[in-house]
Amino acid sequence: MKKQMTLTILALSFVLSAAQFTFAQDQPIDDFTTGNLQPVSVKSGSQAKILTGNMLGGSRDVTMFVCDPKTKGDCTARNPYNQPSSFGFLPAKGGQPAAMVQTGGYFAPPRIDMWYGLQTPMNADFSGYQKIRVSFSGLTQPLNFNIQAHTGGPYAQGGCNISPYAGAFSVELPLNLFALTQGFSFADVTAMDVIFQDGSAIGGVSFGITSIVLTNTTASGVVIDCHY
Repeated sequence: MKKQMTLTILALSFVLSAAQFTFAQDQPIDDFTTGNLQPVSVKSGSQAKILTGNMLGGSRDVTMFVCDPKTKGDCTARNPYNQPSSFGFLPAKGGQPAAMVQTGGYFAPPRIDMWYGLQTPMNADFSGYQKIRVSFSGLTQPLNFNIQAHTGGPYAQGGCNISPYAGAFSVELPLNLFALTQGFSFADVTAMDVIFQDGSAIGGVSFGITSIVLTNTTASGVVIDCHY
């Protein structure tokens, strides 16, 4: 009887350990290996694209705004040299992984809203994870970066300002530090907006994003703890 009880306890310990290990696995939101798009150029106004693939929710709705006269005021003042900015979703090439890439024009102030779950609600459970990790391949100018997770209308938002870095790094947003509106639940995230805004006085911000994941671990290498 004693031996049988010991084996039962060991078996239970193994089950609990296995469950904990499963709980800790990353949940990819987007690795940009699908939904490819050659760069789209924008000088003023906006350009929007809907891309489908194996990203969480099955779709990626992307809009770049560069001085939309309806909402951003005088375009001449905001992009005086009429320089193009662009965004694209490019496959792996030359030793570099697949990536979302933005190239900003000089003195141009682009903003990108990259949505998941707009075409079909994700209804994803984020509650088992501690943070969202966004992996950059590099950043040329200061960037204002935010993520909004939505449960229908209510939302939670986290973000920070990121300094330039000439190389790969990770930005990690702790979910427990997001600012929440009433009615939002991390257990039912219907949509998510990833927002990139130029943070430089001269514009020209360019960067690459290689993955977005839900995680309970801290990345190796250069890591930015991103919260207000």
